Amino acid sequence: MGPCHPEGGRQVASEEQHPVVILYEHALLGEGIARYLRAQLGVEARVVSAFDLQAVTTALALGPAVVIFELTEPLSQVDLTILAPHAVLIDVSRVVTRGLDLSSEAVGLHRIVQAVRGSGRGSGSGRAESTEAG
Repeated sequence: MGPCHPEGGRQVASEEQHPVVILYEHALLGEGIARYLRAQLGVEARVVSAFDLQAVTTALALGPAVVIFELTEPLSQVDLTILAPHAVLIDVSRVVTRGLDLSSEAVGLHRIVQAVRGSGRGSGSGRAESTEAG
């Protein structure tokens, strides 16, 4: 397994085991999700502005298992399923733009954690969008 988490002494997943990329429009959301994943799961995420398509392409070329993104105008011009064909794609746009949504369709932290934890098992792509029940 990977190195020990500096705060808790538990082992953490390395980027090769659970690579996570966060493509953000709002830096507070992107950095917040990254900090949450680091604190709760010991997983480091690569955090990239969704407006920088070159940085997005570079980050996705690493073959992440999970891509958490806010759908922005620049991102709507690319096909994330082609750039990250084996990744679980999680669109958090609706959560940001529509406020708190407590319906079963909302993408919350539990869905993100579930995808990151499950990224080490099996392969294939999936898409967990804000419109998918679960």
